Amino acid sequence: MSEIQTTEKQSRDSFRLILVIILQMILGLTMFLKLGSDSIRFFIVLIPLIVITALLGAFCHSRGVDMKLYCAFAVLTSAGTALQMLIDKVYHPLTTFSELKTAVAFAVAIFFILFYKLFRKILDKAPAPYLMIVLSAAVYAVLYLFGYDPNGYGTYAWLKIGSYTLQLTDATKVIAVMFYSSLFASRKERNDQYILVLSNIFFLTNLAGAVLIHELGSFFILYIVHMGMIIIFMRHSDIKRRYVIAVIALTVLALGTSFLLFYLLRPMAEAGTMPSLFRVIWPIVKKVHTRFSITANLTEDPYGAGYQLLQGKKALWMGGLFGNTVNFTAIPVPESDMAYISLINSFGFVWGFLVMAAFLRIMRAGSRISIRLLETDRRDAAVAYGVTLMLFLQAMFVIFGSCNIIPLAGLPIPFLSRGGTYQMITFCFAGLLLYMSRRPQTEGGEDLREPEEYAAEDIPEQTKIYRIPEADEPV
Repeated sequence: MSEIQTTEKQSRDSFRLILVIILQMILGLTMFLKLGSDSIRFFIVLIPLIVITALLGAFCHSRGVDMKLYCAFAVLTSAGTALQMLIDKVYHPLTTFSELKTAVAFAVAIFFILFYKLFRKILDKAPAPYLMIVLSAAVYAVLYLFGYDPNGYGTYAWLKIGSYTLQLTDATKVIAVMFYSSLFASRKERNDQYILVLSNIFFLTNLAGAVLIHELGSFFILYIVHMGMIIIFMRHSDIKRRYVIAVIALTVLALGTSFLLFYLLRPMAEAGTMPSLFRVIWPIVKKVHTRFSITANLTEDPYGAGYQLLQGKKALWMGGLFGNTVNFTAIPVPESDMAYISLINSFGFVWGFLVMAAFLRIMRAGSRISIRLLETDRRDAAVAYGVTLMLFLQAMFVIFGSCNIIPLAGLPIPFLSRGGTYQMITFCFAGLLLYMSRRPQTEGGEDLREPEEYAAEDIPEQTKIYRIPEADEPV
């Protein structure tokens, strides 16, 4: 990169950082116009937020971090903070947004990134994939034995420790990223059969656990991550094509079977004569049918299963460009499942589109980071791609679900929803992407690899890139 190009890039990065700070100030002004004197709490948070954004942005810029990606994370964090504080004043939810939990989540993310090199070394060990399978099974076992459902929806995805609540299914997302990274590690030569067998054991472990605790929302994310990892990181072969086609066919068959079982088992469920074997799968079958049927027809149960989406639809179209001024307060679960609808209702479609653009930037930047790392280290490439999918897919599932485009998954949206556990995971994933987005050594940044990893002989044949010689060039 020439000196002129470097100067131009630095100017653009500085402008982006200034633009983010201006957006944060606009959020502060908006909060003041909506809440008046009640907005003082946000201003107390806004000043440190602007300072941290500027200082961390300067640090990331000096380290060669992708500043477009950093600005996307900063915009989402700012929008989520403002939204949650507004929700506390307007909707009065059962829980209160905690700035302390956000600070703790941020500190844990920094700790996680500082020790990532140690985690990378663990992923290089041969037993690492087996360890991840055991850890995933252990999470579901703990939830099956000790999990509880604070919302009354029949999903036992939470663990209560004293006065604190942990959504332990979020841990399976971190374990999944580490599993696929260790499976496709750059120093491990594994054939297609081995990869498919091991990845399917992990996949089925998560499926069985999700059925036991009646939580399919998080499993849908893991399902698509599994398919994405197989498609991207396995070499092209007939066995991969047959496997992908078979899994898609089985997925369609499973959905069809769920609807059939619903109509077959419903009379027994209503009569109370259902055999014990079917009692395990009935909650899942019922939930799948309800999600799809309500999406197809909101008015089927307007005061029951369809109430949340109907109120969300009203709030969505009342938002306007710059937010609703009459305080529509009937959105159910505005702080979590319906956070995107609450954002548009409170701040308008302008911020809704801005948030969508930020998530698209994360997907694009994360994919490019993964492609770049694929040339040198499949382990880091798998982590970058997995983290990107986890953030982007969950955001899109929640956004499209709350807008009734697809069945509602009942998941939090990254950065916008509250919840200490998931907020912690989100910041860790964001930090990993920023860490991996640093410029390669040839452009002045620090390389992710350890010195002993530079040797070309450590890179498997399928990751080496060869240039085809020209017609008049000797081979």
